[in-house]
Amino acid sequence: MATPGQNVQLPKCAAGFLGPQAKFSAYGCTAVSHSEDPVIYMQDGQREVEVTFGVPEGTRINIKMLSYGNNKDYTQYVLLHALGPHYVFLIRPPLAGFYKFQIYALPANEAGPQFLGVYNYLIHCPATMGDNPFPKQYPLWKSGCYLYEPLSLPKDAREPVKYKMFIPNANDVQVKVDQAWHPLEQTEPGLFEGWVNFGQKYAQGSKAKVNVNFGGENYQTLLEYTL
Repeated sequence: MATPGQNVQLPKCAAGFLGPQAKFSAYGCTAVSHSEDPVIYMQDGQREVEVTFGVPEGTRINIKMLSYGNNKDYTQYVLLHALGPHYVFLIRPPLAGFYKFQIYALPANEAGPQFLGVYNYLIHCPATMGDNPFPKQYPLWKSGCYLYEPLSLPKDAREPVKYKMFIPNANDVQVKVDQAWHPLEQTEPGLFEGWVNFGQKYAQGSKAKVNVNFGGENYQTLLEYTL
């Protein structure tokens, strides 16, 4: 039985591109999973790969995923979760080939806005897996949130869809589809759940936005699904 990556030619990368970058240790980062090798080979039939990365409390994270060769941006195929002191990246490459997955960080004591690269992976997807992007994630989502479901909306969604997510310090969470607002119930501190009915026929390309109130009258968008 062939092991993942066998007979796959590794593309040429600039010296020092793969693995930890200059600020990796200075920013206190840790490669929790895939710590031995920054090249990740997905197995035949594997639709997703999960990468876990550690940073000190308060450190902000940004990411980018580009196809190797033409540098086309596929960041929408990465879902960022915060899980305790770690970030978990769920990666769902749509096409066969190599992808550059790049992690950037900014410590809590630095004003920014310049995120600096701290680690680079190279991911090989052996087959075309189809177009199934994750919801768009706004900056506030990357501050301690975790999405349980839905990771993406079913194509031509017409039935009720379960939403469940952890958003610390949120007062209220509602899913807005066009002009209709659907409140989620807080079942535990920071944990919001509920069903959103997509029975109405929405136009293709309509948005389902997860809007959150952290205090006051304003709501901010954290996630955005495309119907």
